[in-house]
Amino acid sequence: MFIFMKKQKITAISMLYGMMISLPVVAEDIEIYRSVSNSTLETQANVLFVLDTSGSMDTTVFTRPDYDPTASYSSAAACYDSDRVYTLPGFSFTAVINAVGDTNASLLCTFSNVGFNQFVRQVNRTAVVCNEAASLDITGFYSGKVSQYFNNQWRSDWEVSELDDFIECEADSGIHGETTGDARVYASQNAAAWSNTSTEEMNWGTAGTGRSIYSGNYLNYIISAPKTFAGKTRIEVMKDVVTDFVNSNSKLNIGLMRYSADGNGGMVLVPVADIGLVGASGPGTQRKDFIDKLNAMVPIGNTPLSETFYEAVMYYQGKDVDYGLNSSSNLNFDGDGNFISATPQPSVASSRSGNRYISPIKNECQKNFIVMLTDGDPVHDELNSARKGNIDSGAESTIVSGSGCGSDDDTGLGGAPVDNCLNEISESIGTNDQNLIIGTSDPNATLKDKQVISTFTIGFANENPLLKDTADASQAVTKAGKRFFADDALSLATSLNAIVEDIYKTETSFSSPAVAVNAFNRAVSLNDLYFTVFKPSIGQHWAGNFKKYELDFVTDISTGIRQPIIKDGDGNAAVDPVTGFFNNDPKARSFWSAEADGSAVEAGGAANEFEINGPRKVYTYTGTYTNNSGVLKPQSSLANLTSAGNEVTSSNLAITDGSAMLNITGLGSAIPGISRRDTLLDWAAGIDVFDTNNDSRTVDMRLEMGDPLHSQPALVQYNTPIFDIVAFVATNDGYLHAINTTDGSEIFSFIPQELLSNLNGVMTSAVGSKIYGLDGDVVARVNDANKDGIISGTGEFVYLYVGMRRGGKNYYSLDVTNPVAPSLRWVIKGGVGDYADLGQTWSSINVAKVKDGTNSKDVLIFGGGYDINQDAGSIRSTDSVGNVVYIADADSGELLWSGGPAGDTVVPSMNYSIPARVAPLDISGDGNIDRLYAADMGGQILRFDIDESTTSFSPSSIKGGSIANLAVDNSPADARRFYYPPDVALIAERGKQAYLALAITSGYRAHPNNLAVHDRIYLLKDKNIYNVPDYVNPSYQPLTEAELYNATENLAGAEGVTGAGTPAENTSAQDAALTALGNTEGWYIFLDDETSTGNWIGEKGLSEALILGGSVIVTTFVPRDDTAASICSPQSGQGKVFFMNALDASPVVTSTTNNRPGRHLYNIAKEGIPPGVVTSIPENGVPTICIGSECKAAEMVRGVRRTFWNEVEE
Repeated sequence: MFIFMKKQKITAISMLYGMMISLPVVAEDIEIYRSVSNSTLETQANVLFVLDTSGSMDTTVFTRPDYDPTASYSSAAACYDSDRVYTLPGFSFTAVINAVGDTNASLLCTFSNVGFNQFVRQVNRTAVVCNEAASLDITGFYSGKVSQYFNNQWRSDWEVSELDDFIECEADSGIHGETTGDARVYASQNAAAWSNTSTEEMNWGTAGTGRSIYSGNYLNYIISAPKTFAGKTRIEVMKDVVTDFVNSNSKLNIGLMRYSADGNGGMVLVPVADIGLVGASGPGTQRKDFIDKLNAMVPIGNTPLSETFYEAVMYYQGKDVDYGLNSSSNLNFDGDGNFISATPQPSVASSRSGNRYISPIKNECQKNFIVMLTDGDPVHDELNSARKGNIDSGAESTIVSGSGCGSDDDTGLGGAPVDNCLNEISESIGTNDQNLIIGTSDPNATLKDKQVISTFTIGFANENPLLKDTADASQAVTKAGKRFFADDALSLATSLNAIVEDIYKTETSFSSPAVAVNAFNRAVSLNDLYFTVFKPSIGQHWAGNFKKYELDFVTDISTGIRQPIIKDGDGNAAVDPVTGFFNNDPKARSFWSAEADGSAVEAGGAANEFEINGPRKVYTYTGTYTNNSGVLKPQSSLANLTSAGNEVTSSNLAITDGSAMLNITGLGSAIPGISRRDTLLDWAAGIDVFDTNNDSRTVDMRLEMGDPLHSQPALVQYNTPIFDIVAFVATNDGYLHAINTTDGSEIFSFIPQELLSNLNGVMTSAVGSKIYGLDGDVVARVNDANKDGIISGTGEFVYLYVGMRRGGKNYYSLDVTNPVAPSLRWVIKGGVGDYADLGQTWSSINVAKVKDGTNSKDVLIFGGGYDINQDAGSIRSTDSVGNVVYIADADSGELLWSGGPAGDTVVPSMNYSIPARVAPLDISGDGNIDRLYAADMGGQILRFDIDESTTSFSPSSIKGGSIANLAVDNSPADARRFYYPPDVALIAERGKQAYLALAITSGYRAHPNNLAVHDRIYLLKDKNIYNVPDYVNPSYQPLTEAELYNATENLAGAEGVTGAGTPAENTSAQDAALTALGNTEGWYIFLDDETSTGNWIGEKGLSEALILGGSVIVTTFVPRDDTAASICSPQSGQGKVFFMNALDASPVVTSTTNNRPGRHLYNIAKEGIPPGVVTSIPENGVPTICIGSECKAAEMVRGVRRTFWNEVEE
């Protein structure tokens, strides 16, 4: 808990604050959602098959005749080309047949007739160039991780009509390329399809996906070969299908278990090993050993499901062999049917060392699976308490206490099955770290991170709910696991293929942490809280939402202080104090939501209110522009976005599929019989064309929103009978949404013309690099001319300005004075005309006024943006764009002034881009901006002064230069970057010269996990409050760190010297520190480990600092240690917050942790990159400080009483 007081910072109508827990491996801050172990090639998954050998497996079944690859199945009903191969994204071909019945197998040709609104993908057989897929010509199918080469890059999603584009298999990596004998055996990440260099191989984790692909001849066989009574037993069918499966897969580690013939548990017949390994457990390959042991199985005995499952867990955990010591493969009887003996078959020697199993878990981040196939209910299946305890004894304990699982359960012969802990075991091994449970003598016990096991079940002619419960329990905790039903060879093969697809799709290097949140408060007089949330994904589209909560206050009985609390729509606490995120137990219900939505991103919120007003009003701009030196003006006839020509709908022929708009020329259909263009535009208009909600309708609303990853929304109070407060929310899907905060409904959304080409990627959301759209802040300019609080009078307006961040180099301005009739005002286009040096538009726009003679002029102030050159490089490097500061006309967008190496105000040292917001100040107090502070990627702080004595605003009235240089060339440790501006406050100590305090933190936002840079928190003293520094004087030099005081140990606050000597000596040491501090131009503290001096842990500042009431409040981020036991998990990291006296950096609150002197800080509950601190004085509340969704009351801050403090930033 942190309790302190602050002074209210003056802001515009909306006070924004965000928890920007904010890359595939890219130079972006979303790298925190990637595991450290992310690599091009993934560790092969372990798959242990536990197969039923009970007596009931001798039952005869109906089935199709065996597939003969030499036969041609070209009957009248057949509709597939035997020279092609096919796949069906999202479904299985045989699942379609099972859905409609064998008598309607020909419906496989027309999926739309059975409600499957996905279109088959196909390529020529010759395009499948991987040798590992040779089983297509034998078994008729292949399952594995594959990728298609299309438009000069490898992709996980197949295109519809590209018949000759290569299909490569991960199993072929480094072995075989396009042709036999060619040295280029790696699918290349570069423009060329193939490379002979392994380091150029594309990333299979992002560009590949698990698929089952079928030959056209095999599909025709399915259609034309109905089931007949072939006289095969279940175990024979199982052997045939599993053999085909094993022969058609390569990139797996497989093992085999069966039930013991005497009905007591089971044993390991083939230990888990690489399917292609030679000599894994006997002569021949692992594949041959597996198939031989499989074919030797005989059906006999009972169905000890949980006992055999238990034994499989013992094997995975590397524990003592139990049932597998005395197990048997057959029972022997005399001629009269009397039992003689059992044929011993203990778990094979290669699976154990003596009487202890050798765990197959060998690698960090390896995925582990159990596939359990059975045709019966559990019989004679006893799992006593001691064995239950064995399952999770160790560092993580107690098997889940599910209903009926606390006692010794048994299913006797002929008895009704009871809960035998099958599903509870599944949950336990999917939750607890199997590595910690492995004995410490096992070398595998040193594996880092969490090793769990996922469970799939197949009911062969058996739909026992226990199998579903078991698989569901796995799915709930591991995101993998599913129950399948099979009753013949085809459906069993389908089940196995679907399982392997899921195994390949279980990403080994990316899993989502708790969803991220970005929050902001409306105003000092309202208690509404709005949050944007998003959910990371391996796909190009990330889900997002916009939700409403309420800020209330309760009195803390122990302190008597009224503490803020975020409440949900039912008046309950919305935030879990442990996680810092929305409650899941019990689930919180956000306002507007009919049901509790908790931490689920897609549930509730504005996304689920899209259908309130009927068909959505989605607009773009389809006209041409007039380019006025980098400012694009729309055609007057189409500037009104509600014009028919701007409606996003398939009937609007002004939206074309060419490169200027949708850029889908040549792409085939996404839905059979419908053009890609029409499907895409219907989808973009919000129609659920793919039936993602599974309601069997494709004309209802698609309740999905993109992610507002970095964008801060704007809130505007119209205060009219129709609209009170409207929120404008931008997302990376490319939409700007206008949300009525009364009910969460959407008023309209706008997609810039320049982002229409992203829509196809967003719709298909293939595994790959994230798509960015409108990711910059939304800023509102509100003119309530008559000050009545209602936007309706003459001359009153609301204009919006929004940037793109990584989405592009443009700023867009919209007129939303009437929210139901928005118009496009203009576009500032980076790289063109006056804005030729504008980089990616990261810098949040400041709407301000400058003096223009006797009047004031409305202007926009912003930095030159980001140069992606900064994504790479370990030392300070210069940039070619973004190294400029702009002032533009707020009405026209036209450039009024620029400062840079070649701007109106020439500053030769401006060699680094400026993604940060520019900090504007009104020093004179006349309501006009006369000072700017900017910070850049080279560790510089820049100052610009506007001379207000001139007769009119002119470029020559501004002087500027660098006032601080806090990075060093050619030093990775000193390559400090500023992504955020300084916060500025006037400080005047009695008897001392006043100064402007500039608080700022350094940090590498593009690489939050970077450990090389030694970052700092700085406070600089700009003593030239009213005088312009003499930049042109040859002797002038900006401040460097050498002129600042190192306040890390808090000697000036006496903390660092306490106990070091006598009281007099301590006082003397403190006085000396205070004298040194007084003789410097500011202070800094190291962001090294608070428990160990000089141990640099990658801590960095990734948000704006704040000076409140004479205190500097800063949030920092510490990346998760990649040498710790968490390398398989997303590197969300830890947020912290510092509270320091602006005078000497001494702590102003007492820490609850016992850190070294000077390091009084607090951990933030929510994982990830914390936002900056913002303040609020809600109606009928108390002053409040919030960091994202964590809010506390502001109490007395100690140590600042001698300071006169005034916030001066506008």
